[in-house]
Amino acid sequence: MKTENITVSTKTGARILFLYPNERGMSTVPAAIAILSQILKDAGHTTGLFDTTFYKFDDELTPEGFKGANTDATMTKSLNYRPVENQDDEELYFKKTTKSAVEDLSDKIHDFKPDLIAVSCTETTFSRALTLIRETRTLGVPNIFGGVFPTFAPDLVIKHEEVDALCIGEGENALTEIASALANDESYLHSSNCWFKDNMGNITKNPITKPVNVNELPAITDIGIFGEKRFYRPMGGRIRRLLPVETHRGCPYTCSFCNSPAQNLLYGGGTSFLRKKSISMVQQEIENHIEEWQVEYIYFWADTFLAWSNEEFDEFCDMYQSIKLPFWCQTRTETVTQYKLERLKEIGLDRISFGMEHGNEAFRRDVVKRAYSNADAIKSLQIVSDLDIPFAVNNIIGFPDETRELAFDTVNLNREFNSDTVLASIYMPFHGTELRAYAEKQGYIEHDVIASVGNSDESLLTMPQWSKQDISRLRSVFAMYVKFPKDRWPEIEAAETDSALYEKLSEEYIQMNWNNPKARIEESLKEAAKGIF
Repeated sequence: MKTENITVSTKTGARILFLYPNERGMSTVPAAIAILSQILKDAGHTTGLFDTTFYKFDDELTPEGFKGANTDATMTKSLNYRPVENQDDEELYFKKTTKSAVEDLSDKIHDFKPDLIAVSCTETTFSRALTLIRETRTLGVPNIFGGVFPTFAPDLVIKHEEVDALCIGEGENALTEIASALANDESYLHSSNCWFKDNMGNITKNPITKPVNVNELPAITDIGIFGEKRFYRPMGGRIRRLLPVETHRGCPYTCSFCNSPAQNLLYGGGTSFLRKKSISMVQQEIENHIEEWQVEYIYFWADTFLAWSNEEFDEFCDMYQSIKLPFWCQTRTETVTQYKLERLKEIGLDRISFGMEHGNEAFRRDVVKRAYSNADAIKSLQIVSDLDIPFAVNNIIGFPDETRELAFDTVNLNREFNSDTVLASIYMPFHGTELRAYAEKQGYIEHDVIASVGNSDESLLTMPQWSKQDISRLRSVFAMYVKFPKDRWPEIEAAETDSALYEKLSEEYIQMNWNNPKARIEESLKEAAKGIF
């Protein structure tokens, strides 16, 4: 099997080093870097990767006055995720090194000798990327920052002295143009989608081209650049050897807290950012994951997995029928039908996630921009329960103008269905979203504040009607309010400020919901019946 983190082309070309400043060991491999690396290799260039996933950082890159970090331990403590059953496996697969990431990156740059460092970051990982670039700046390698944060906050990104250039939108065409120019000792300042800053601070801003044709991208990507250690991820309390497969790019919905709606505006009013890969292309990628990397689980990468037409859905199911590996996907309750869930279960659906976000219909419609009734959501999730498919429900608290009382509408809605996992996140005001602009207008947050830690322990908004502290307290016990009987709510409320009581109830929650021996036996029998073991 392949184990090297540097892939070398047989042709002569530019040398591009990707920097992925990830701090969550349990996150899956990002498909974007694998695609970009393959495109560059196909064009005759050489690629390398420095991935910080398994580094333990002593510092916490958080806004001033903010405590806590988006660590895997934090997420487990908040009861958002089922603990891994075998803690030895967790230590084996996700143990972090205490070696210096800065020193190792410096060594990587010395050894690889890149012409360009391509930084792939979100808003939550931007601060870590800046630190790494700053500490290796004396090595004199130019960089370009790409990803969702440079796309929607280019003014904030480019002003940092560590940043030489940035890419707005998709990078497939831009990075290829830059690499070609570097290989030929030509200027790359004309490259599409990019901003370039010179030594005097002057910025060249190039126009944005139309979205790429996803069906012209490589069907088999350079996923191996990450190394096999990154193929493991917990799913449902078990460690799985899995890889992502992109089926859709973009989303047909317009949630106010999400960046996807802004993608359509970025590319012009008449252009849809939603594109679907052909089923044959999806099949090629899956089959390569199985044959080349021996994966046992597929992680479908799509904002809304069921954003297919009925014909496309049936074509996918017919294709996957012969594969039948267990898989995870996420979708919206509006897309659920009895027929679709039955078919998905038949071909290997193992777990599924739904974005509910809020339980008050009016607030969800007017603020979150998700218009459907609670009755319809309950009906859809009852289908999932009746089919005995484990599912998670994603919720957000701490929205702009939300109150604790409104948040309890979300608690009460979650009590109407039997989800395997209740996820509660604190609203993060990401740049480029409708709600971020509203929060700035209301004075809840300044424009320059970067949401540097996602799904964190404390809100970044300062609102008069609901304190940061109380939002954090509710988030910590949200799942308890959902799963425990209402006559225990006074006890749960006390646990919001009593750490000893919180630990006691947390253990009870885990034992009741996730460590039930009968449930584990039944799950194992179901897995065995599928022929997984």
